Amino acid sequence: MYAKLSQRIGSQVRAARHRAGLSQAQVAESIHVPTRVLSRLERGRLLPSLPTLVDLCGVLRVSVDLLLSGEGQASPAPEGSGP
Repeated sequence: MYAKLSQRIGSQVRAARHRAGLSQAQVAESIHVPTRVLSRLERGRLLPSLPTLVDLCGVLRVSVDLLLSGEGQASPAPEGSGP
């Protein structure tokens, strides 16, 4: 059960990070974890703690629902952040 959940969360985190145009290093620094921890999380080898999950949602501008189930929505990009 945890393996499937960690895989789903990891793939959603990776997809959201790519949509946001952020590197693993940028996200890891923003949520105060080593890059290797974020890498393990994205590969589904690590289940994030609740505080880390909340921090990820804030940095990636997505809902917890999106990371947990793949359903939900990303927040719109702030004005002036696009090309």
